Amino acid sequence: MSPLGHDCWAVTLNFGFKNDPDVPQALGLLKQRGLPLDDMQTSYFLSRDIVIPTLGGGMMMWREKLFASLHRNSAGAADFLFLPTNRVVELGSKVEI
Repeated sequence: MSPLGHDCWAVTLNFGFKNDPDVPQALGLLKQRGLPLDDMQTSYFLSRDIVIPTLGGGMMMWREKLFASLHRNSAGAADFLFLPTNRVVELGSKVEI
């Protein structure tokens, strides 16, 4: 946990292989270290990539389309990390394969 200024903090959470990464629950443990977080004042910033198949790449087109489809249909990081949907900010980018 390190302060960034203006009531912003950088926090690194470590989870084991078989642990469910419940981020809000883990951040609740910061109260013991003197940093109480208000759930309604906490924002979570995530990245989101959109995979776009392109001609002339390293893979055959059907493989690129299959990979892009699987990527699009996969579960989002916010659900996996048990983040409240009304507190998540997603920043996206397009990635050509």
